[in-house]
Amino acid sequence: MNEGIFENASMSPISMAKKKKGGLSRFLGAITGSPYERLQKQIEKMVAESSSDKSLAKSIEKMVKLIANQYEEGNIDEEEHDLLVEEVEEVDPKGRMFSKLEEDEDAFYGEEMPDSPDLKIGKTINLDELMTTRGDSFTGSHGRDEFDEFRQRMASEFMSEAGDNYVQDDRHKRMQNRSFVDEDEELRQMKEKLVQETGMHDPNAEEQGDDPNHYFDEDDVEWWRDETGTWWYRMPGEEDWEEFFE
Repeated sequence: MNEGIFENASMSPISMAKKKKGGLSRFLGAITGSPYERLQKQIEKMVAESSSDKSLAKSIEKMVKLIANQYEEGNIDEEEHDLLVEEVEEVDPKGRMFSKLEEDEDAFYGEEMPDSPDLKIGKTINLDELMTTRGDSFTGSHGRDEFDEFRQRMASEFMSEAGDNYVQDDRHKRMQNRSFVDEDEELRQMKEKLVQETGMHDPNAEEQGDDPNHYFDEDDVEWWRDETGTWWYRMPGEEDWEEFFE
């Protein structure tokens, strides 16, 4: 027995290292499959051999570090790394989420997107302001020309509609005045008829004849000028007024 101890004590460090290396090689050789598959088996073994949730939680932390080391050494790629981390998350009793390599969001959708326009939320923004070039950015003239043409066309259509509405409104007012005049004329005719039948004198007859805006000519055509200066005439025996055009 002492001889065996002596022999081990007299063994050189190089020989001992070779013996350890050979043992490790035999151990790794016994494990088949790719590094990704071996890590999967280790995760399954870790879950099966854990005696409690507490011990499993600690083992999971070590497993996550082991997966990261395998990626840094180039034994597994990014996708395999993230798949292994997801498997660990599924068995974690604490329900923790661990960082993954492909979680970085696209720069196009990121909050720190360069040259991204600041949206004005909560208030009205003028279309001219929206079309204005900001800073040293370049904007082609095609969009601006189309916008200017659209704005001019809309303004022209608006003015045309406004003019039509004004003419219609003015025509409506004039017809209203004409309607009122017709009612006044009916009242006047009734008064004249009453005077003729009763022989009473109409005190307003002379005043009506002296009115420059309302009179009868030598052909007994009745003339009337409204407040806009437009002359209207009515033939004898007719009830409707006609506008006079010079």
